[in-house]
Amino acid sequence: MPKFKDREDAGRQLASQLSAWKAQNPVVMGIPRGGIPVAAPVAQSFNLPLLLLPMRRLQVPWDTKIVFGYVTDEGGVHLNQPLIGQVRLTVPEVQKIARREQLNLQKDLSTWGAPPITPLEEQTVLLIDDGMHTGWTLFSALEMLRARGARRILAAVPVTHFRAKRFVGRHCDELMCIQTVETPLYEIGNYYEDFPPVSNEQVQSLLKTVPPNPRQSAA
Repeated sequence: MPKFKDREDAGRQLASQLSAWKAQNPVVMGIPRGGIPVAAPVAQSFNLPLLLLPMRRLQVPWDTKIVFGYVTDEGGVHLNQPLIGQVRLTVPEVQKIARREQLNLQKDLSTWGAPPITPLEEQTVLLIDDGMHTGWTLFSALEMLRARGARRILAAVPVTHFRAKRFVGRHCDELMCIQTVETPLYEIGNYYEDFPPVSNEQVQSLLKTVPPNPRQSAA
């Protein structure tokens, strides 16, 4: 299966396949951090602002590869309760981790100079990430957008496992994936030639390459 050169290349390929969605005038939103370099070329192609969905993963302390939920900058959480039960995290432990990561997320948003999310009531949102393994990150993001009032949600990723595509597709209005993998997708990075961590400097730079939010400018 062909690989993407990097996240920006994947974003350009997504943009070319999402051109029909431009007419819906969506709010273009990337999931930090990996979804930001993918979403930026789409926002540039649509000549629209790029927003970041303010969410941060919650990891099991003794095995950080296990993600049991996500928290927003406002403290809202989306938790995988069956997984929490399996790893035997207590309610106080979950609350402590969520509060810590909420503060870390707030610091990141300040460092990046990320614009605040505009009101999403009755809005169409185009949500973008760099790939789906189980689909749980995208599912959590969709639930958070629904809670913020989004009327219609479109989702797009460069690569996905077929089970994740089927799962997430039931929870959004439209889903576009360039590559759908039938064999186990152990690491999203395996489908990129270059897949480094996304730095603070890269996020800051990408936010400067897209049009400003007109509501923010007016304020």
